[in-house]
Amino acid sequence: MFAERTLRSTSAGRRGRDRLVLILCAGAGAVALLPLVLVLFYLLFEGLKAWSPAFLVSPPGGITSKSGGAMNAILGTLEMTGLGLAIATPVGLAVALYVVEYREGRLAVIVRTAVDLVAGIPSIVIGLFVYSLVVITMGHFSGYAGAIALSLVMVPIIARTSEEMFKIVPRSMREGTMALAMPRWRAITAVYIPTVAAGIVTGIVLAVSRAVGETAPLLFTALGSNFVVTDMNQPMSALPLYMFQNALNIGFPAARERAWAAALTLVAIVLIFNILGRWLAGRTALQGR
Repeated sequence: MFAERTLRSTSAGRRGRDRLVLILCAGAGAVALLPLVLVLFYLLFEGLKAWSPAFLVSPPGGITSKSGGAMNAILGTLEMTGLGLAIATPVGLAVALYVVEYREGRLAVIVRTAVDLVAGIPSIVIGLFVYSLVVITMGHFSGYAGAIALSLVMVPIIARTSEEMFKIVPRSMREGTMALAMPRWRAITAVYIPTVAAGIVTGIVLAVSRAVGETAPLLFTALGSNFVVTDMNQPMSALPLYMFQNALNIGFPAARERAWAAALTLVAIVLIFNILGRWLAGRTALQGR
């Protein structure tokens, strides 16, 4: 009888503590989500005032004009981010493969440390570095310089995430490639990368999401432009620069509305990138099976 009462009381106490922990975890999750919900709500509230399909395909107007759009900034964002990604992806993958495949060497440790240091450098310092190295050498601001700056922002993220992915390649698979006398380059391209492609795609999406919203590096490299420019050898605009330039004139209602509309467009682009990345990751994971 005493044993049954003790068991019941202990079980009731455990259930109570479980409920308490569950309530605390749910409350912490709600507190964490609250800022995101408030930001998104306010972004939609302010951004939809000036956002429209015409805003996406119209060239910029004057400071007080309500008819201007952000076509130049959207094109600049896509072009510079796309070129930066084309530069950063092979470099980041090569760094990750070197660190994983030659982890015993002293140089691999130095490379890993260098990647961590670059990841911690403020983006404005990267912009100043590219300005000194590229812009001054070329003699003018350009989309190419902006793409190089964004690639330096993306390389550490791709390298670190890809490194962690390559580390989880099964040892049996590595031993199998060696047993077949498969050259290392063939093993990497035909076995290792397809096996962890989903994780690599996720890292690339994270890198793009980080780079597409950077403003400071582009101020020193692409500078910005009030015209629709497709030549990347010329100064170009981007959505972060467009937001910054309109925010400087926030005293004008039209400029303030355009800044919020550009912010909403930027968040929508990041959301599309994330959805596309998850879809690609899912497809590559299924193909890997």
